[in-house]
Amino acid sequence: MKEMIYKENNILLPICVANFTEDEWHNLYQDSKDYAPCFGITPHEWPAAEVKKRIIPQHEGEIVMPGGHLTLEQLITMLDTLPMEITFVDADNFNRYFNDGEKAFKRPSMAIDREVFSCHPPKIEPMVRAIISDLRAGKRDQLPIWMEKNGKPYLVNYMAARDKAGNYVGTVEVVQDMSFAKDHFLPSK
Repeated sequence: MKEMIYKENNILLPICVANFTEDEWHNLYQDSKDYAPCFGITPHEWPAAEVKKRIIPQHEGEIVMPGGHLTLEQLITMLDTLPMEITFVDADNFNRYFNDGEKAFKRPSMAIDREVFSCHPPKIEPMVRAIISDLRAGKRDQLPIWMEKNGKPYLVNYMAARDKAGNYVGTVEVVQDMSFAKDHFLPSK
């Protein structure tokens, strides 16, 4: 342990000081908040880094987000690879996005840019309106619903999408076939 401390103090840290930019130090400070204190040592607050906004470099032809950057093709492929159906309904209740792939609950492409309520059978519409209303009003942040369809267990989770300021920007619906987990919870024979 003493050798590691020596190497950090006399090799690693001097190299970092000589090569890191101020922005890199600020980003390192911000990233370190994601980790629990180690050996009971609580990090000191760095006021200059607290007020500094993280600079996200632009990447031409890519979608830049706080967590990284992707080409449109990479983003689409990533979302289509996830083993779940994803729907995004905006704050005005319009369908804006469905990921592609096999679906337990069919979503025709002509439903994009149409009000979400028009895509549901009349007997289910009041339930959908109530769910979205509760999410919008902050009465709940999500509503998980377990159901069986065609002999398979599904988890349908409705979640409020909120921006950093807490403003409602829409509803995300995620449908996941839970068959893969069923065997892990059944008693062994």
